[in-house]
Amino acid sequence: MKLHHAAVIARSEDNADQFYEGILQLKKIKTTFLTREFAKELFDVELECLFMLYGNDTCAIEVFVTDQLSHKPAPCVHLCLEVEDRENLLESCRSHGLRITRVPRGDSQVSFIRDFDGNRFEIKAQH
Repeated sequence: MKLHHAAVIARSEDNADQFYEGILQLKKIKTTFLTREFAKELFDVELECLFMLYGNDTCAIEVFVTDQLSHKPAPCVHLCLEVEDRENLLESCRSHGLRITRVPRGDSQVSFIRDFDGNRFEIKAQH
């Protein structure tokens, strides 16, 4: 089995572009519109919104742009990204004012970031 893509919510296309293109260096592959009718059929929700697909050869993330965000993300929900240079990515996030959480675990540490809209990402270094 292979995970085809993950989906998250953003408050604006600018937030999405800054994080997924700017920080994660993913390419914006497509931009389209989710109609109210299709959203109702797919997700059982009354929603019309823009959505974009960002990706590279190994990662794809759909971002739905809506202000219908919960004020607090569900506990434990996150995506885990394995990156070549974890410290460089964390520094880039820090310089953009993003929240970083680092917790010691044995001889290493677990690192999480939140994007501009509160979506959580665990960041692992490639081995």
